[in-house]
Amino acid sequence: MIRLSRALLGVASLSLLAAGCAAERVEEPPVPDAWGEPAAVPDRNPDPRIVEVDLEAKEAEKTYLEGTTTTVWSYNGTVPGPLIEANVGDTLIVHLKNSLPEETTIHWHGVRVPNEMDGVMAVQEPIAPGETFTYQFTLRDAGFFWFHPHVMESEQIQKGLFGVIRVRGPNEPEADVEKIAVLGDVFLNKDGTFNEELDDDTIMMGREGNVVLVNGEVMPALDVQPGGLTRLRIVNVANGRFFNLALPGHTFRVIGTDGGLVPKPYDTERLLVSPGERYDVLLIAEGEPGTELTLMNEPYERGHHTGLAEPMPLARVRIGEGPRLSGRTLPETGPAIERLPGGPAEATITFDEGYVDGKLTFTVDGKAFPDVPPIDVENGSVHVYDLKNDAEMDHPFHLHGFFFQVLARDDVPVADEELANKDTVILPQRSTVRIVTRFDEPGMWMYHCHILEHTERGMMGEIHVTH
Repeated sequence: MIRLSRALLGVASLSLLAAGCAAERVEEPPVPDAWGEPAAVPDRNPDPRIVEVDLEAKEAEKTYLEGTTTTVWSYNGTVPGPLIEANVGDTLIVHLKNSLPEETTIHWHGVRVPNEMDGVMAVQEPIAPGETFTYQFTLRDAGFFWFHPHVMESEQIQKGLFGVIRVRGPNEPEADVEKIAVLGDVFLNKDGTFNEELDDDTIMMGREGNVVLVNGEVMPALDVQPGGLTRLRIVNVANGRFFNLALPGHTFRVIGTDGGLVPKPYDTERLLVSPGERYDVLLIAEGEPGTELTLMNEPYERGHHTGLAEPMPLARVRIGEGPRLSGRTLPETGPAIERLPGGPAEATITFDEGYVDGKLTFTVDGKAFPDVPPIDVENGSVHVYDLKNDAEMDHPFHLHGFFFQVLARDDVPVADEELANKDTVILPQRSTVRIVTRFDEPGMWMYHCHILEHTERGMMGEIHVTH
């Protein structure tokens, strides 16, 4: 068995579901024969403990639909942007030049950074067109993270401004090959331009594109050796789409999530990934040499009859003709993590939606941001909150700056397998999730629903961590 290689998984599919009068049916794109793996951005610093890179946010051309090109917004001309590769403890320096016609920032999703590096407008002036800003911080955690704007997110992320960060730790699991899956989608007109029309139905569920992509490609093929062990690091960068992954005849061994490896890996036949979430999984390729399987996105009921959708093919998984590899095993344990103290919730944060002055609005404790009262806590303190979803649909809750651990769902303690450091978690409809968090970095930190249309229409709040 070899140490993990630098490669990226692309899984993708085309969805031609109608989305009201704003949607146009598009022709099926050509099926690529590659994964569309972004290359690692060059490190221009000779110090082995410093990773220093240049990113440029700029327009580029990309083919999503056969016979058309789409003007995308990109980092360094590619969608997804280039991979940032580092080791835990490294200093990361990113020089971002904004060559777009709009202001932008970078939010380092899941990375624990100083408050002034978080990329939200409350703590950073947006980077104007033609300007450059330098981000610098220490990578405190090994894991799989991503970066994206926190200015007009629903527009800028759909247009292509996202990339991933892989931070390796000292004791990485072994596999024959490693892949990275960047799951997302775009909503295109027949001429390849972005469809930016929004009606209340689209806002309610979050925009789901009519072309579903992973690593910027559609229906690629993953070639694996019979019996080979593959590690997949998966992130959902879509505005609103949930991915419920299944591979016939296989189970996913979950070895990590948002905040890195988990102490107790577990198996699942369906891997549900909400917007903003990451998962780290292992699987052994089963099946006869020369056969082909289809990775599927299975229906999931996240509210308003979304579970009635048809299963969606995402990728072809081709079992090679070579001899079957033997002796591959899946880990039963992972590295220990600190279990934060639990207890009863000291406060309840309630998420809901409704109409305010005739406009569909998403609320926190009955108010829409910026009218949501901030939560004040002391630096170094640990707090337990009940996150109550009163809505008739799921909301993926994301916390900036810190990890949290899930303690209970509807007052039922979670299983040991759920002990994990998370920054994004699904709040099921009409349900309550209890979390515990240690606030150990002063500043003003955001929390919000990661369905981007919901964030922009009020479902966001602030936590003030005092010195």
